[in-house]
Amino acid sequence: MEYINGSDRLHYEITGEGSVPVLLLHGWGGSTQSWLPVWRDLQAQRRLINLDFPGFGQSPEPSAPWTVGDYAELLLKFLDEINEPRVDIVAHSFGGRVALKMNSLRPELVRRQLFTGCAGLRSQADSARDAKGKSRLYDNALTRQVLGEKGVEKLRNFLRSHFGSEDYKNASPRMREVFKNVISEDLSCCLDGIKASTLLVWGENDTATPLWMGKEMEKRIPDAALIVFQGAGHFAYLEQYQRFIAIAKQFLSD
Repeated sequence: MEYINGSDRLHYEITGEGSVPVLLLHGWGGSTQSWLPVWRDLQAQRRLINLDFPGFGQSPEPSAPWTVGDYAELLLKFLDEINEPRVDIVAHSFGGRVALKMNSLRPELVRRQLFTGCAGLRSQADSARDAKGKSRLYDNALTRQVLGEKGVEKLRNFLRSHFGSEDYKNASPRMREVFKNVISEDLSCCLDGIKASTLLVWGENDTATPLWMGKEMEKRIPDAALIVFQGAGHFAYLEQYQRFIAIAKQFLSD
């Protein structure tokens, strides 16, 4: 099925039974396929809404270089359109960013949420790198003067191919701009106002969203608990799936 909002489109699927649905939010580079085992195993006890964020899966790229807030607002409009005033959320990585923003925009919407490897917090080192980057404006201008526009573009492409993240390198030009907008936003301001009961499942060896983020969320979200999967990484929910689905079924049981 497809939800259309102006020039933006959202592919989604619904299955199962129940009054309050579970909204599945995939990570960056993922899609509805990211939740296939969860989709299979949860539908017997809950109604599920699985979707492709714009720019992923079967949803076309957004009409502009979106921010996290743009994604959250589209989901809120979508839930209003299908008449869902209350949801539970299961989110991974980037999906957690969107969920955090949804909580801040409409806290009464979310009843319970299970985050695994949730992104959205920035360390002091991240902020320091941003400040250092801004201090190089003169150097960039000098580089342009020496190399010219074509030379600068060649240098930029070289740096991207050798040092950029895989998520950035694999994205289209439009989605690269979205990616930069997304990772630059610190969503820690959203934590204190969350009203939903929140369960955090984290991989001990997660390098994409390090464990300190989970600990900070547990400390700041009023009703939160953290479970650490020893030896697991950023995709802890798949690496130790049987444990994850048992926890999810218990937490999301009506």
